[in-house]
Amino acid sequence: MTTMVFIHGRGQEGRDPDALLGEWRAALAAGLAAAGFPDTGRTAAVLPYYGNVLHRVTGETAKLGQPIELETMIGSDPEEAPFHPYLTREAGEIERRLVLEMAVAGGAPPQDELEGLGDVLSWRPARNALTWLSRSTRVDREIIKAFLQDVAVYLSHGRQAVLDEVRAGMPASGEIVIVSHSLGTVVARDLLEDAGLRHRVVLWVTAGSPLGLPTIQRNLLSKGARNPGVDWVTAYDVNDVVALGHPLARDWGTPLREVEVDNGPEPHAVERYLLHASVAGPIGLALRPAG
Repeated sequence: MTTMVFIHGRGQEGRDPDALLGEWRAALAAGLAAAGFPDTGRTAAVLPYYGNVLHRVTGETAKLGQPIELETMIGSDPEEAPFHPYLTREAGEIERRLVLEMAVAGGAPPQDELEGLGDVLSWRPARNALTWLSRSTRVDREIIKAFLQDVAVYLSHGRQAVLDEVRAGMPASGEIVIVSHSLGTVVARDLLEDAGLRHRVVLWVTAGSPLGLPTIQRNLLSKGARNPGVDWVTAYDVNDVVALGHPLARDWGTPLREVEVDNGPEPHAVERYLLHASVAGPIGLALRPAG
């Protein structure tokens, strides 16, 4: 029997895992219906929930950081202040690199027009990039910063705790279809380094994924954009700020099918992604009994 495994993204702390699973199943059911597939209500499905673990690790990472001495801020350049002053320097560097890469992927102007774009050692260009990115995508700065924080914490300090939690919620045997979203696509790629798990995957779906960003690629367990070799479908909306690194084929090669969708006013919402027949259809095919 094939089991669906849903791997959620960031910002899910405090959620009821069962309610979250229900939301994903409902959206996918609508997408499958649009694609002409029957209801999957009887198909086994799990959602290994790591939202509270990532939230806890973020707090622990803050304790490891070097808090800014407030008196040193007097008269200093506020544009050089970190996005999250209480995180570690390692996490801060990842944040800076990510926002610069997102701006470039989003079509930011040349360096002479966006001051210091190529300087990853300073917070000023990172803040310039954040401002440009927010204005060009119409996504609030704080939403982008929250994404940067959670990805940076996962890659620098939270990976093992998150992976342990997700592995504990995975089915012990049988074929699986992995459906992942946002930061969950990064978690899924790290999980796929396990050959035993990888050989059980009949389909991997990534929706709204940041796997096109070089800093994420370098910090994966695979240490680069190494295609895991499973049947892979990636879905993206050109207005999804997290998925700005798409298309992925140039970096990731094959096997990989890319699906561009229009999620309307919620370009990053996983429910919007799953409603599309072009995204749900491959899942329906993977779940269909052989013969």
